[in-house]
Amino acid sequence: MAAALKKWALRHETVLTWFSAEPDGDRTALVRHKVTPEAVDVQPVPRGEFVSSDAVRKHLRAQFGSGTSPMAWPPFTAGAVLGEDTSTVYFAVDHAHSDAYSVLLVFDELRALYRAELEGVTAELPEAGSYLEAGALERERAAALQADSPGVRGWVAFLLSGPLPSFPLTLGVPPGETRPSLSLELDLLTADEADAFAKVCRPHGAGFSAGLLAALGVLHRELGGREAYRGLSVVHTRNEPRWLTAQGWFINLVPVAFPLTEEESDGRPLALPELLAAAGAGFRGACKLARVSPLRVAELAGLSLQSDDSAVLPIVSYIDGRHAQGSRDWEAANCHGLYDSSPSSEVMMWVNRRWDRTYMKVTYPDTPEARVNVPRFCDRLKQVVRQIARDGDAETAPGPVAEAPVPAES
Repeated sequence: MAAALKKWALRHETVLTWFSAEPDGDRTALVRHKVTPEAVDVQPVPRGEFVSSDAVRKHLRAQFGSGTSPMAWPPFTAGAVLGEDTSTVYFAVDHAHSDAYSVLLVFDELRALYRAELEGVTAELPEAGSYLEAGALERERAAALQADSPGVRGWVAFLLSGPLPSFPLTLGVPPGETRPSLSLELDLLTADEADAFAKVCRPHGAGFSAGLLAALGVLHRELGGREAYRGLSVVHTRNEPRWLTAQGWFINLVPVAFPLTEEESDGRPLALPELLAAAGAGFRGACKLARVSPLRVAELAGLSLQSDDSAVLPIVSYIDGRHAQGSRDWEAANCHGLYDSSPSSEVMMWVNRRWDRTYMKVTYPDTPEARVNVPRFCDRLKQVVRQIARDGDAETAPGPVAEAPVPAES
C-alpha cells in the first residue's frame, strides 16, 4: 500500500506542493513550493494497537488535523486500520488540493495501484492532468475579464436584482458572527426513486440538478414566503479530457435565480411543470458562468470581500457519483466520504447520488433555532422530492408557514 500511495502522489502534481506566507506577513499572499519527485517516499509507520473504536477515532482525528495542513508537506495523510478479518484504508487531504469529486476518484486509483503492486505489474490508469496548469489557465481567464464581459455582467445583474442568498428560516446567528457547526445526513431517494425523479424533470427542461433546485424553491416559497429562488450552486469545470481524473479544485460557484410565483398574476405559485422549466432555465443560464471567477467579479465591481467564516454564503452542491470510476463497488467496499466543518453562520448542502441511493449532507450553525429549523427543512425536502418522484407533483402549503417554536434551553 505504501508503494501504491507513492505512485498515486506522483500522478498528481498538486499534492507535491505546499504553501507559505509572503515574507511581508500578508496572510492573503501565498507562495507555492514543490518537492521533486525524487524526494518523495512513503513508508509505513506502525501506530500500535487500539483497544476500542473510540481510541481509533481519537487517533484518526488527531492524524487528520496534523497531517493535512496546506502550509506543510505532505498535505495529505493515509493509513490502514488492521482488524482481525478486514482492514479499513483511510485517506485525507487538505481542501486546497482536492474538491469533493477528486476525493471520490482516489478509491479506484489507489485500489488499482495497490492491486498492481500485489501482482507485480503496472497499473493501467488514464493520464491525469496537472492542477497547477489548470490553476494557471484559470488565472489567465480571470485576468482577461473586464467590467463589460458577459460573465461579469451576469454576476452583477444577479447581485443587483435581489438580496444575497440565505436560508429561508431563522438560524439565530447575529450578523457578523458564527457558531460551531453541526451536521446531519439524510437519505432523500432510493435508486428507483431517483430515476423516477429525473424522469419527471426531464420533459420540462430540467436535469436532476435543476429538479433539486426546483424542490428547494418549493420550500423557499412554502416556508419562507419567497417569490424567487436565489442561491449559489457548485458546478464542475472539468471541461477537458486531461482534467477528468485530475486531483484539484475543479469547481466554481455560480448564481442561480428563478421565479417561484406567477409574475403577471396575484402571486400564484408556479405549478410543478412551470417551476421545473423555470429552474432548468435558471440553472442553464448559471452554467454559462462556470468559467467566470467570482473573485475577479468582486474586484471589477469594487466589492470588498471578507475572508472570515461569517461572510460565507450558503451553497448547494450536487454530485452524481455514478460517473466516478469504481463507483459501483462503493457499497460493497463500504466506501464513504467524510468532511470536516468550520464555524458558520449559514447552511451548506451537499446532495450526492450513488447507485444505491441519493442522500444529503448538511452543515449548519449550532444554535437553538437552527437545531429546530434545519432538520425540519431537510425532512420537508425529503417529502417534496419523493412526492415528485412518486406522483409527478409537489403539493405545497399556501404559506409562508409559521416557523416551529424553539424549545427553551435547560
